[in-house]
Amino acid sequence: MCTVMQKDVLIEMVANTMATIDVRTEPNAEDNEDQNYLMNLRNDLYSTHHDDIDYNLLSMTVKNIKNKYIGQPVHKYYA
Repeated sequence: MCTVMQKDVLIEMVANTMATIDVRTEPNAEDNEDQNYLMNLRNDLYSTHHDDIDYNLLSMTVKNIKNKYIGQPVHKYYA
């Protein structure tokens, strides 16, 4: 269960993580497993009532995904 504000925070976390991955991967590359997961999660968040969302679990999951990419350099295309 989460609040409406926590749901909004999760949506922003997903968007930020997707952007982090995008600038660190090859432009026009096929989406990887993490990107596909995040796209599906975003869609699920928009269509799920906030009472049915586990904020703690999902926020940790998204943070763990972001941490895999945050140390990688920005792709030269975007630099």
